[in-house]
Amino acid sequence: MILKRLLVATAAMAVMLGAVAASPALAAAPLEAYGRLPSMESVALSPDGTTIAFILTGDTGDDRYIVVQPLGGAPTRTASIGFRKVRYVQWAGADHVVIVTSTTDVVPGVFYAGEMSQAVSLNIRTGKMIQLPDRSAESLVNVLMGGVQPGVVDGRPVVLTDLYVADGISYQRKGNHLDLYSIDLDSGIARRQQMGDADTHGFLSRSDGTPLAKLSFRERETVSQWTLAIRKGNNWQDVYRVDAAIDTPDLFGVTRDGTKLIVSSWDVKEDSWRLTYLDIAAGKLGDYVGSAKPTGVVTDDDAVVLGYSTREAFKEYDFVEPRLKAAWPMVKGVFKGRQVTLTSWTPDFGKLVVYVDAGSESGAYYLVDLAAKKVNPLGRAYPKLAAADVGEVRAVKYAAADGLEITGYLTLPPGKSDAKGLPLIVLPHGGPQQRDVAGFDWWAQSLASRGYAVLQPNFRGSAGFGHAFTVAGHGEWGRKMQTDLSDGVTYLAAQGTIDPKRVCIMGGSYGGYAALAGVTLQKGVYRCAVSVAGVSDPGDMLRWDAERGGTKSVTIRYWKRFMGVDQYNDPKLDTLSPAKHAAQADAPILLIHGKDDTVVDYGQSTQMLKALKAANKPVEFVSLRGEDHWLSSATTRLEMLSSAVTFLEKNNPPN
Repeated sequence: MILKRLLVATAAMAVMLGAVAASPALAAAPLEAYGRLPSMESVALSPDGTTIAFILTGDTGDDRYIVVQPLGGAPTRTASIGFRKVRYVQWAGADHVVIVTSTTDVVPGVFYAGEMSQAVSLNIRTGKMIQLPDRSAESLVNVLMGGVQPGVVDGRPVVLTDLYVADGISYQRKGNHLDLYSIDLDSGIARRQQMGDADTHGFLSRSDGTPLAKLSFRERETVSQWTLAIRKGNNWQDVYRVDAAIDTPDLFGVTRDGTKLIVSSWDVKEDSWRLTYLDIAAGKLGDYVGSAKPTGVVTDDDAVVLGYSTREAFKEYDFVEPRLKAAWPMVKGVFKGRQVTLTSWTPDFGKLVVYVDAGSESGAYYLVDLAAKKVNPLGRAYPKLAAADVGEVRAVKYAAADGLEITGYLTLPPGKSDAKGLPLIVLPHGGPQQRDVAGFDWWAQSLASRGYAVLQPNFRGSAGFGHAFTVAGHGEWGRKMQTDLSDGVTYLAAQGTIDPKRVCIMGGSYGGYAALAGVTLQKGVYRCAVSVAGVSDPGDMLRWDAERGGTKSVTIRYWKRFMGVDQYNDPKLDTLSPAKHAAQADAPILLIHGKDDTVVDYGQSTQMLKALKAANKPVEFVSLRGEDHWLSSATTRLEMLSSAVTFLEKNNPPN
């Protein structure tokens, strides 16, 4: 079992919940207030709108609990999770809460090691908890290969999910397949709703278990062939096929009238993926969805699309469900200037749960009662942070050396919005095909609280700025993607905002690589560098990925695209390697890495440590025991933050 014993809520737990809802005003927040796991997260509203379920982090920082609590009342159920990594909770009908966790593990007999997702059902009436799935007629790998979709099959509450049917030897064996299953929430028995095959990548289904569509892929030498098929009677009809090296089509949901699916297809004219209508009766792709080119959808438990989302500084919604469409402008009006994210709702949309951050808000959940026209706070993610502990976040825009426009965000020290000549930390994001947004960022805010300005540039190759901007990063790993960062330093110095002689760079994952490259492949820009789970030798990383997934895998293709090489072992990769250029390091380096990292090998940091020591360069190393790539433990999360701040203050004093 993933979760352990069930505890009836105690007076002590009620006190903890009270602390979550409180908002103490602190003159100077400690690092722990920023670096702890959120006290309250993943708030979900019961279908009848009377009860919430959420993840609570205990006072020790690593103790995690699932709390079921009537609105305005004391908790009725509290499930102890201990140190397990719980990712989210959701209701499945009126009586069950589904808890999804993950663990860093190796599937027995399978070469792949990674973060494995599993689920547990909690019956809030009886207190019984059961693994999902617990039993099945087939031999299942007990790892979720997708999300969990609440439903009802044969009158019984279930969740629908994709499960891998294997012989226990290898994912790669012919005859193994991905199937759609329903899992009974009280017995844990899994029943197959639709069988897939060795090429099946995922299903789209209704809440009664009826499959609507499936996505399949087949690996080829340089591309993957992706096929989208819809269910017609007892057969599958192929309706869309595309060869793509990396980027893939996807299944999103069904329109409110049930006549069309929402999928993604390649727009040749725009040279990008677009949300697209697919006519079920005709079996043909139709028009693209929306002139605003939405990138995401909001769906209910029956896979019905309620609205679309786009991502600028904040996530914006365009709802097609009439009640949500009418209500959302009023909801946003209550929280002007802040990010408002819809997280849960009742089926009649009479009550909504929203998460609000940005501005002076570090993150809080609110219940919006549309019938009563009331908005009530439910709890805060970082209750030990007052408004005065949150620094102002400004949007910045500047031209890179070749003229490409770069946007990003500058977080200023709390209370220093008009300060000049500030010390700066450049904090590039990971990915690299991701992006930073304007919401509360615990890394940036914790550094700003120590007196630093923090720049988060969305360098070329970042997602969310159009396909052409992403493509501009291809082949620019360690090249223009790197100078986009230092061009931001030059811009802020010209504005008088920062002191160009007091700049360090810090980042995680790809951002960790950028930190290392900033003091080895570049010269004279940064006084120090902090790499958290960063890549130090791209060639070695590609060899490691090739050993795990093969030389033609999508992962290898992705890295080759950004690094600008044709082969995973191309000698040109040495020119991009901070480890190979350790002797050129012109500033002290701090390396931090989790020993359970399955994304960037722990050896990337130990290799850099060895190279720097051999070159007699100043270096420090912090090994995070039992930590993954995402800093999922409060203890090691704070260890990372404390070590980084101590190092930065030593090498780039904020005063």
